[in-house]
Amino acid sequence: MWLIPNPLRYLWHRYLSDEYPVFPPPKPEELLARPNAYRERLFQRAYRTPKDKLEDNPLFSLYRLYEHLVLNDNIGLRNEIEYFWYTKWPIASIPDPHDSSESRYAVLSAIPGLLVESFNQRIELGLPRKADPIMSREEIEQYQKEERIFESVPEWTEQVARLEDTLVIPHDNDEVLESFEDERASGQLAAKNILHWQPHIHFI
Repeated sequence: MWLIPNPLRYLWHRYLSDEYPVFPPPKPEELLARPNAYRERLFQRAYRTPKDKLEDNPLFSLYRLYEHLVLNDNIGLRNEIEYFWYTKWPIASIPDPHDSSESRYAVLSAIPGLLVESFNQRIELGLPRKADPIMSREEIEQYQKEERIFESVPEWTEQVARLEDTLVIPHDNDEVLESFEDERASGQLAAKNILHWQPHIHFI
C-alpha cells in the first residue's frame, strides 16, 4: 500500500479538494446574480487559503470579507472580522490588491474602514488587540488603564475611485435600500457609491 507522509498527504488532499477558495473571487455583479449558489460554496469551504498557499495573510482575509459582505452572510462576515482581530495583523498593513475589477476593488477598499470602526470601538473600551480571547478581571482592569493604540486604514483605500454607477447590495429577503439618505446605509460603503445596510461588524 502506498503511504504518503503526513505533510505531503495534506498537500495532496488540498490539490484534490474543491473546499478551498480561489482568489480573486467573482465580481460583485456575478455574486449577486447567483447569491444562493455562491453562499453554498462558502458554507462548504474547508480552507481559508488557496490550494497552493499554506499560510494565511491579510489580503486573503480581505477577499474573504468581501465575499461575506456582498453575499450578505452576516455570520460569516462577523466571524471573519473576529478572526482578523485575533491574528493581530494591523489593518494599515493590508496590501493594495490592485484589483482589475472596478466594482470589486471599490468594495475591497471600503472594508478596511469597517474593520477600523469595529476594532477601535473595542480598543476604546480598553480591549487591546494584544489581549487573549479569555481574560481575567484583573487583566481587563489593567488593559483599561493603558494608553489606547488605535487602528487606521491603509493609504491605498483612499485612492480607489468611487464607482460611477451605484452598486446596490441586497439585504435579507432581497430587500434593498432606496437611497443613501436611509439612516441604515453604511457610510464606509456609501463613500465608494455602494448602497447597502451597515454590516454587523461588532463582536464581543
